[in-house]
Amino acid sequence: MPNPFNAPECSVAEVAQRRAQADAFHLVDVREDEELTIAAIEGALHLPLSALREQGEAALPAALQDKNADCVLFCHKGARSARVTAWLRERGWTRVKSMDGGIDAWAKEVDSALDLY
Repeated sequence: MPNPFNAPECSVAEVAQRRAQADAFHLVDVREDEELTIAAIEGALHLPLSALREQGEAALPAALQDKNADCVLFCHKGARSARVTAWLRERGWTRVKSMDGGIDAWAKEVDSALDLY
């Protein structure tokens, strides 16, 4: 589903396939700390949207400093990650996408052991 930020997206199935093939990319969770206690995708980097609001690019972990880093961002349902994806692309990141449907879609389509919220 298109997002209001016109950010490029990929499906949870695409992300799962990339992980299964050990494709080198950064999976980045932009949800807030309290959301991680409900459900989390193992191995994802954590970059809360609130930290980006407060610190801008200084909040980016070292792995994401490279504007050519291959990144897939996700949140609960996809809106926040689409916003961050668009923000990064405006600043020159070229290989960043938002995971359509977020961790909610991941839990429904890939890992049913995760809690829904």
